[in-house]
Parts: sequence; structure tokens; C-alpha cells
Amino acid sequence: MMPNPAIEQLANTLKVSVTELEELSALSEAQLAKLDGLITNAQQKQRQTLNDAIENGLNYVPAILRGTVKKIVRG
Repeated sequence: MMPNPAIEQLANTLKVSVTELEELSALSEAQLAKLDGLITNAQQKQRQTLNDAIENGLNYVPAILRGTVKKIVRG
């Protein structure tokens, strides 16, 4: 069977193997592309929300410690 580029892209986005998404092969290329776009947008919003929460949380840390705490939290 020929690899489906849309399934491969979705697997890459989700960081899973293509075989884990076999059941989605019934979807059209357009549907898979839309699903990939929706997941990508959700992941970006999740990252932004987490970053905003970290930044807002740092407001409660004394200024002298913020740099150190930021390094610890962000890795």
C-alpha cells in the first residue's frame, strides 16, 4: 500500500507512528489535512497558554529570584 502523505504528516504532528493512525485512512486527504491543521493550532494555543501562565506566575516571585526561577521552570 502506498504511504499516504497526509497520514504521515498527521503522525509527525502527533509524534506517533503511521501504523497507530491506520483507522484514519478512511478519511480523505482534505479531511486529514484539516484535522492536522486543527491539532497543530490546538498545540500552539496550548503552548502559548502555558507560556502565559508561567509568565503570569513569575509575577508572584520576588524580582531578585525571577531569573533563577525562570531558568528552572523553562529548563
